[in-house]
Amino acid sequence: MKNQIIIAFLLVFVLVLIFLPATVPASEEKKFEKVYSVKTDKRLLITLDIDAAKVSVQKNDKPDQVAISISYDPELDEIDIDFDDRENELFLSLDRDKWFRSVDNHRATELKLSLPADAIIELDCKIKAGESEFNLGSLKIREFRLRNFAGEVKVDFAQQNNIEMELLDINVKVGETTLNRLGNARFRYANINGGIGEMVIDFSGDGLKSCKADIDLDIGETKVFLPENLGVRFESSDFGFLTQSNLDEKFRRKGRYFYSDNFDSATNSLDFSISSGIGELRVIYR
Repeated sequence: MKNQIIIAFLLVFVLVLIFLPATVPASEEKKFEKVYSVKTDKRLLITLDIDAAKVSVQKNDKPDQVAISISYDPELDEIDIDFDDRENELFLSLDRDKWFRSVDNHRATELKLSLPADAIIELDCKIKAGESEFNLGSLKIREFRLRNFAGEVKVDFAQQNNIEMELLDINVKVGETTLNRLGNARFRYANINGGIGEMVIDFSGDGLKSCKADIDLDIGETKVFLPENLGVRFESSDFGFLTQSNLDEKFRRKGRYFYSDNFDSATNSLDFSISSGIGELRVIYR
């Protein structure tokens, strides 16, 4: 427990440093735009390595193209993009000088990435700071990995993923996280980690079959929404009096598991575990 409290203070201190006002004078903003045609009969690997930016990812109108648009400060930002058309792999790096002191709403780099609907995609993202919004409905995402150190994260599957997703892996250290309609992601296995901040995890949607998830929470308020048409079994562990757990009364407890009434009869099911830390946990069945 002592170690976790020390880590919490360190992360909060780093977050304060990240959002200190910029001291570097602004230069004229520039814009970079590029379109790549990809192979739709071969998996497409996209890797993002971002220091600090406002990141927006969504479906492209062109089903066989990746489109990139970046508004940036040439005095602070260094952009590196490499597309291997033989391997069908795209790497994008955005390196910002003194990123922990130079990011605010007026100076943030803006990255917009549009993904092709006809390609089977593996998306691997590492973002140190900023705002990230992923609208991933109606794509073919086989794997989605996201590491975010500090900032606001929104992930939404407004429409079903067009293939079954093998892995959904999201890890946010500090900030507010909203994961909407994950049922439409059609994942087999999800690994969700929340550090410090508020997290909303919504499993609604119609695409889940028999899937598993692990949720690991440290400090903050977390809400987990579960659709009533899904048979649910979960295991919950916490820090005792340091965790305020509110579990929907529709769940019945048997041994170390909580069950929905339709777990044995439902066609589609979700089996997951929650490890919660300091703060409030609410599990809502609706």
